Amino acid sequence: MVSLLTPLGAGCSKPSSDNIQLWKTTQKGPDRLKEAVGDRSVAPRLRAEALAALVDIGRAEEGEAILAAAPAEDRAAIVTLLIPIDEVAMKDPAPDKALAYRDALFSLRQFATPDDQKRIDGTLLPVIEADLKVGRLRVGRHSIDKMLTAIGPASGAMLAQAMSEPLPNYPLAAELLGKVGDETARATGGAALVARAHKEKDSRPAMWKALGAIGGPAVNKYLEEKAQGTSKEDAVSAVRALQERRDPAVLTFALKVAGDPKADKLVRDEMFGVIEAIGGEPARQGLLSIISSDKEEMVRYRAFEVMLAAAKADGVIPALEAFPAGVSYKKVDVDDLLVKLIEKLGPPVRPVLVKALDSRSPLARMTAVMTLEQVGRAEDAPALEKIGKDSTALKGFPAGETIGREASRVAEVVKKKA
Repeated sequence: MVSLLTPLGAGCSKPSSDNIQLWKTTQKGPDRLKEAVGDRSVAPRLRAEALAALVDIGRAEEGEAILAAAPAEDRAAIVTLLIPIDEVAMKDPAPDKALAYRDALFSLRQFATPDDQKRIDGTLLPVIEADLKVGRLRVGRHSIDKMLTAIGPASGAMLAQAMSEPLPNYPLAAELLGKVGDETARATGGAALVARAHKEKDSRPAMWKALGAIGGPAVNKYLEEKAQGTSKEDAVSAVRALQERRDPAVLTFALKVAGDPKADKLVRDEMFGVIEAIGGEPARQGLLSIISSDKEEMVRYRAFEVMLAAAKADGVIPALEAFPAGVSYKKVDVDDLLVKLIEKLGPPVRPVLVKALDSRSPLARMTAVMTLEQVGRAEDAPALEKIGKDSTALKGFPAGETIGREASRVAEVVKKKA
């Protein structure tokens, strides 16, 4: 790349509007165009024309790199003059050329003053909106996500308005709105999409995906109603859509359904996915409540699984201690549905398991012993030996298999580990 101060070589034609057009067709033309862009002695108008010519011949990025290295006052002057050139070229009937200039105009945004940025945004948004209305978005050097995110709130407002129209590719608009729209825009667009779903009675996968992408009050209400509706297929689809945005606003509903013994089993199971996606302390407290009170053991185990996913090692002891005392526990279930899940947490769980050996909960103590057999190390042996006299036996476990007996056995196992 030439220096910004590199003069045009002796004998070369000086930059002019006619020469710039000529250089687009000659072998040495691209280098002359780049020299013109970087030469501070050249008038800003001609430097802008040279940049536009580089776009024409597919060398836009090279010109933008030279512009980026120019002094700020030079860039400001050039950009102001280049914007209208790019705006006109964006209307070229040749699709590739129009797309190249759309991307070039967006590239200018990073160098533009706030007023020029507003002008650029005001040009780009209608073009993107027009693409949405015909059902496709042209992909160039810059992704649509990147462009709309840079433009900011105005993008969300445009997408929200577009959702109220009969877009042929509304899932794409919904996906974009979910990514770049603020809360207000998503709420507006979501309400429009719900109205469309009601009007068209649309329950295709694309509709569920679009609803999940946008979220917001109207969407949440619609999905919650569908989740409790008579169609099992729609109910499951609605719950899966609720998982997408991880909206804390639906947590109370999710916990209610997950803990409802009258709810469909598959819907309940999927609702745990909503709780896991949202996470946070309220979700953990709700899961502990389900573990301690639900009458179905498999639901309790499912809640334990989600608790570990949400809280990792920190959730092990609270979750184990939440399991009801006095009920029967099959050893195979404890191994498959508790121990194996805890093992997956890896090394950070070891000190938690050692602490669990002193838990008031027999299930927590036994589970800790069983898990330490798999993940424990030699230094854990003293803690295991300490509870060697624990004569507690879990209901449902093989006769004579007390916590102390197992702890003593596992202590000998871990002593052999490095």
